[in-house]
Amino acid sequence: MADISRRTLLSRALLGSALAGGALLGLTRPIKHKVAVPPPPPPVALTAALARQRHLLDGYDLVLANQPAHPGLAGLRADVAAHGNALRAVLQHYPGWRLSTSSTVSGSRTPGSSVPPGSRTPGSSLPPGTTAAGTGSPVTTLPALAAASRSAAAATSQACLDWPATEAHAGEVVPLLGSIAACLTSHSRVLG
Repeated sequence: MADISRRTLLSRALLGSALAGGALLGLTRPIKHKVAVPPPPPPVALTAALARQRHLLDGYDLVLANQPAHPGLAGLRADVAAHGNALRAVLQHYPGWRLSTSSTVSGSRTPGSSVPPGSRTPGSSLPPGTTAAGTGSPVTTLPALAAASRSAAAATSQACLDWPATEAHAGEVVPLLGSIAACLTSHSRVLG
């Protein structure tokens, strides 16, 4: 057998004890796993404004189906669709919006499409003055659409006034909400 020097034997013993100590220390320490935390949801004021725009768009679609020759109604509907597109663009600044898979939040509906009356999302309400007929299909009139526009204008105006000035996207959100509120106010006057 080969002779091992004391120095080699001592260095191997120290190396073995260091490895054993490191392994023992690694086994006794708690393992900390980093858990992915989803981003916060988008501001409720913006998602509520988008929901109001969708309800108004549905109302315009129903009124246009009943009165296709009404002057200016298609232009007013185009404004409401543009508001929805602008709100969706602003909501893209919030990661919680981009990661949302819910159709009631994500805006999966295309700007020109309408939701069939029987497929409204749970918790949504019909615009004021809208009644459900025996078939379950809502009947919307111009005065009801004017009232819904007034209600949406008031809620959007309040959201604009309540928006925190220090919020990261306030410079974009506040003018948008103010413009939507002003436009809806003029819509309510044209319609009613």
